[in-house]
Amino acid sequence: MKNVLLVHGFNCIPKIFEYFKEELEKNDYNVIMPEFPVREEITVEGYFDVFDKFRNYFNEELIVVAHSIGNPMFIKYISKNDLKIEKYISLAGFSKDFFNEGKEVLNEKVKLTVLTDKELNDVRTLVKEKYSIYSDSDHLVPIDLLEQFCKEINSVAVPMKDIGHMGKKSGLEKLPKVIELIEK
Repeated sequence: MKNVLLVHGFNCIPKIFEYFKEELEKNDYNVIMPEFPVREEITVEGYFDVFDKFRNYFNEELIVVAHSIGNPMFIKYISKNDLKIEKYISLAGFSKDFFNEGKEVLNEKVKLTVLTDKELNDVRTLVKEKYSIYSDSDHLVPIDLLEQFCKEINSVAVPMKDIGHMGKKSGLEKLPKVIELIEK
């Protein structure tokens, strides 16, 4: 049985994660969907504490799907622990700092997630297959940072139209492309 780890971002588990879980379990995948710290509670150590609870799943057969802030947190974790992964699918992934007017808590937490050159280099070598899904209508992460992230981690870019940031505000409930990439 293949393991799929879903790593959420700032606001908790997005609706599409429930869809991924339902679809993947139909095909005998073991879906791991932990709850990470959210909003004001987010710290790198807090994410690492949750990852540590699932450490025994981190191996060369693990598939990881991460959303937003979950992306740099996942990369920091595998870099720090030198963990090899089979496949990684980034949803609205980024590596640099950005600013959103009126979103002070988010802006503060994004600063914690800036990736170092070592971490970027490590994800390129530790993960066998990488895909980055992002949208031309993301209301939080600037498009240039989404595109740059693909290049920095050497992933296959999967740009999509009008799916926003893929969280609550976007209203996205299904994303079959992710299932397709997992089962590929």
